[in-house]
Amino acid sequence: MNEETLKFIEERHLVSYMNKTKWRELANAITSNTDFEPQVRLKYLRDLEAMPGFSLLDWEWVRYGQSSCIEWMDIDPFKRERRGNLLSDRITDFSGFIVTVLKKYNIPYSLENGLYRVWGYADQQPSFV
Repeated sequence: MNEETLKFIEERHLVSYMNKTKWRELANAITSNTDFEPQVRLKYLRDLEAMPGFSLLDWEWVRYGQSSCIEWMDIDPFKRERRGNLLSDRITDFSGFIVTVLKKYNIPYSLENGLYRVWGYADQQPSFV
């Protein structure tokens, strides 16, 4: 982690809840189910707001990259499959799978409007599940 990031964390009195090992465990486990490609939204430490919307993530970046700059990550538990104009989308709920992964690796998370938020850093203790 670079000096600027460390200074940012110290100035805002942020507490680290994840480390590289935990991020790697999350990445390995969440991608182990080939039926589920999680859509995520990230909030980076120095960003004022989270990125808009949800998207697929390059989990290799989480495994081996700079995961230390992630303030939090929202994981959408629903897989939506478009079936055409006449049929509604097929929606599959992977909440059970996500909770199993989070609990197995003792990953700190909270529920935020039906989404699973994994906390990398916070200035006060979130209401973890």
